[in-house]
Amino acid sequence: MKKLFVAFGMFAILFSFASPAAAQALPNQVLALYPRDTGEITFLDVRSLRNSPNYAEMKTKVLPERFRQLAEWTQYIGVDFDTEVYQLSWAFLPAAEGEQVGMIGIAEGNFPTQEIQRLAREKKLPNSRHAGSLILNLGKNDQGREFVFAFADANTAIFGFRDIAEKILDRRAASGPSLLDNRPLMEVIRPLNGKAPVWIAMDSQFTLLAVKQMLPQISQVAGFETLAARLLSASLQLQLSDGLRGSAALRCQTANDALVVSKLLQAAVTYQASRLNESQPDLARVLSTLRLNQPEDRVELALAISSSELNTLIRNNSLALKF
Repeated sequence: MKKLFVAFGMFAILFSFASPAAAQALPNQVLALYPRDTGEITFLDVRSLRNSPNYAEMKTKVLPERFRQLAEWTQYIGVDFDTEVYQLSWAFLPAAEGEQVGMIGIAEGNFPTQEIQRLAREKKLPNSRHAGSLILNLGKNDQGREFVFAFADANTAIFGFRDIAEKILDRRAASGPSLLDNRPLMEVIRPLNGKAPVWIAMDSQFTLLAVKQMLPQISQVAGFETLAARLLSASLQLQLSDGLRGSAALRCQTANDALVVSKLLQAAVTYQASRLNESQPDLARVLSTLRLNQPEDRVELALAISSSELNTLIRNNSLALKF
């Protein structure tokens, strides 16, 4: 099962020099567009990103190619991603074994829908309509799934796989079960929403996948698979101040489970820092400052990075992401 996972390091760089600002929230009307079986959701206050004087360099060195392509493509249809999008969120959905994880995102902003339609006709872009909304086809992936950009209204654009986007448009028109009805994940989202400019909420399946992708060596630690099913959820949020402060939490079924997970994570982080010590010493040094705490059934991680350290990481291209 493949998935695009947005790592902690990406957000650290994206918002490393942004000015502190009141955290924006993902509104209920947007949460209600996402499917009930959403397993992970990420929120970004894009306006904070634009406050950075290093924005151009970060886009070149840090933002994944997929995001750069998305920004370039939207400009091609008359949408200036850098000025007309102010909030971004995206979600991943579970998939059966051997199938691709579903992905869908929502951009909130100001979209010149009349101009977009004119350019679509002028440039003869493949397009269609569903539930009254314009859908532009961006092409197909290796598995043959169409990736589309749909404009629900002048303030809401949906991007992702066609089948999921069309279901969102149907739910928008006629209501129906949504992420708001996913009680376990909403219990993770509510304490985060509006409290930080960047946050991620994950259910048990995506928590396990995220831990494995960020710390691949942890799967080799004896006993980890036994505890895998006992991971209930995870969250991550970033606060902007002088530099950056990030915190994450993994919730387990019992305090004893959390104690074991904490020890396994500490061992994996120590190993990763040691492995990177020669090839990427600055990144290794940042990893070595990660602090773990284990209150009851939770494992909490905290990281504080100064502006000078983040400058060094950007300059050395230590946190460039490729997915």
